[in-house]
Amino acid sequence: MFNKEELEILNEALKIYEEKVTRDLEASVNNKNKMVANNRKQKKVWLLQNKLAKLLKEV
Repeated sequence: MFNKEELEILNEALKIYEEKVTRDLEASVNNKNKMVANNRKQKKVWLLQNKLAKLLKEV
């Protein structure tokens, strides 16, 4: 599947994306629809990060 180095690269990419989603979430405080959409994106990123952390522990 993936080796440890590739998983670490994916982890770094997710961290960068999480920062972007967090900035977008903070910027969309006045727009409820955008805020909900960004909140859902952030939740998905967190789920991916948790799964990736488990994979990194196994490798």
